[in-house]
Amino acid sequence: MDQQSRSKFESLEDRKLLSAWGAQGRLVGQDLLASQFPQITGAGESVAIIDSGVDYNHPQLGGGWGNRVVAGWDFAGNDSNPMSDSNAHGTGVAGMMGASGFDMNGQHYQGIAPGVKIIALRQANTSQMANALKWVIANKAKYNIVAVNFTDWGGGNKTTATSIKASLQTLSSMGVYASTPSGNNGSKGGIAAYYDEANVGSTNVGGGISGFTNRGPGLDFLAPGEKVTLPYYDTGSKRNIYVDVADGTSWSAPQIAGAAALIRQVNPKFSNADITSILTASGSQRYDSATGRSYPELNIYNAIKLAYQRIGKVTPPVSAPVSSPAPPGAPAGVSVSTPTPIGSSTVLELENFDSGNDGTAYHDLNTTNLGGNSYRPGTGVDVITMSDQGSTRAIGIVKPGEWLKYTTNVQAAGTYNLEFRVAALGAGGVFHLEVDGKNVTGSLSVPDTKNWNTYTSVTKTGISLTAGQHTMRLVFEKAGKTGYVGNFNLLRFTKTTTTPAAPAPTTSPFKTINLAAGTATTIQAEDFDNGANGLAYKDVTSANEGKQYRSTSVDIEKSADTGGGYDVGFLKGGEWLDYTVNVTKAGTFNLDARIASAYAGGAFHLEIDGKNVTGTLNFTNTGNFQKWTTLRKTGIAMTAGKHVIKLVINTTGGHPYAGNINWIKFS
Repeated sequence: MDQQSRSKFESLEDRKLLSAWGAQGRLVGQDLLASQFPQITGAGESVAIIDSGVDYNHPQLGGGWGNRVVAGWDFAGNDSNPMSDSNAHGTGVAGMMGASGFDMNGQHYQGIAPGVKIIALRQANTSQMANALKWVIANKAKYNIVAVNFTDWGGGNKTTATSIKASLQTLSSMGVYASTPSGNNGSKGGIAAYYDEANVGSTNVGGGISGFTNRGPGLDFLAPGEKVTLPYYDTGSKRNIYVDVADGTSWSAPQIAGAAALIRQVNPKFSNADITSILTASGSQRYDSATGRSYPELNIYNAIKLAYQRIGKVTPPVSAPVSSPAPPGAPAGVSVSTPTPIGSSTVLELENFDSGNDGTAYHDLNTTNLGGNSYRPGTGVDVITMSDQGSTRAIGIVKPGEWLKYTTNVQAAGTYNLEFRVAALGAGGVFHLEVDGKNVTGSLSVPDTKNWNTYTSVTKTGISLTAGQHTMRLVFEKAGKTGYVGNFNLLRFTKTTTTPAAPAPTTSPFKTINLAAGTATTIQAEDFDNGANGLAYKDVTSANEGKQYRSTSVDIEKSADTGGGYDVGFLKGGEWLDYTVNVTKAGTFNLDARIASAYAGGAFHLEIDGKNVTGTLNFTNTGNFQKWTTLRKTGIAMTAGKHVIKLVINTTGGHPYAGNINWIKFS
């Protein structure tokens, strides 16, 4: 199809979608979320914004009452109109949480949850904020409110604070996730909290913690809040506007409320503690030299991937799950059981992408096939007719953000060369190939072949593939000068070397540990087995945040406990440590665990050879992470011989970390 013919299909909305994502969106993974989980927008959920009101006429917030802003109240004026007409703050907050997509200065932006309904509750002081929280409790079920972001404008007293704490506790029990800004005076002494709300600080678009952010104990998350772009309201001219120089933790906090709504869309049964655990484990850890602490920065793409993993899924649910490619002639939506075999020399025709729905087997930005070839009926993928190397069909009219999925079966492990046959009228298009979610080719450029029907090869060498089934995705990144990425005919795999089978990973004891009934033996927490992450231990971060003792990613730090030494800290739900022991005398043992925490609610347990022998053991709030106490569990039976003891962190209890462990003792 020539460019003149193509242009009649290109709408204004299509051209807007060509804009690159702004830095704040890329930092938190919004671009990847939109391309790979396009249906996860918060649709069906509602978030309450307790602030200075919301401009519900703003185009990015629905363009009128009842569209996106579906309910609210003005507690300052005691009326039903929560318009942000005297203080624009609440409009910006609502925008960072849930604005629909917009372009500014050639960059694309949107709220974290652009599909949610918004509840606007206008207030001007702490007392009014307390009343707004009670309104949320009363109307939670009516509007399916799953999260609330509140800004405390001050002016409260002890009675008000007690009321707010009680309301937040009630909302937490109802499954409403609360977020609030940590503050903007640069304090490093910690964050005051009402009750279990997420306190959120700011990062800049480079990922550094903003200097104005209050931090220290009690800071739960980070999100972009420095020089961010958002919808706003001009109180002087009474019109909706946009700004791109907004600073403050106020813009960071609502992103966490929006993220909570997205996670609840994945699984409404997730508890608040589950949401905190997912956001913490999936976030990028940012170390702060001013406080010596690390804080998780929001990555919503990683969070949604992890949310699906937590419920045993790797992709969004579809009406007819399909995991294999369509052979020639197979209609869309039909399940095909045999993956495409990849041998020593294999051609994969790119129009033979997997069967299934948009967002599962492919993603196309229009719902109809504009290519003129009827090969894949029922999909919006644009299949065109052409002639190149014996092929008669190709993928055309390709826009950035689109992708195609292929289920394959690699016959033999080895190194492969990949050859893509492409065509374009004008250079500039960019694409890549992913294998099992990993970009294996890097960004590849489509050259100018001077004609949409003149094809050439783009080759990537040295791609290692293991034997077995793999999911591959052809992802279209960037348009060329014509507004399209290019035409794509086929992908040829050519095997060049064979990869020998890797030896099976192993573990070994770090220290010899002998246990005998009637004899007290202490196991230092940092002396877990040697071996890889996931084999001898499990740590959700990639670096030792304590920077002590071992070269693994387990977070080992200097201990202030009696006797000094080290402890394992920064513990998060899902982490564990293995210890191989030799019981020289069988019997029943007492277990003492030396623990410390600045929070209550975290929990752990001990397993022996895969069996939970302690039940749930709870971290208590000892005052801080270096104020220690001893927890005892009795009646643990062990037979003689070799055993593997696993120390498992169950949950952080809704906090960033569960606690620290210095040692465990058997006696």
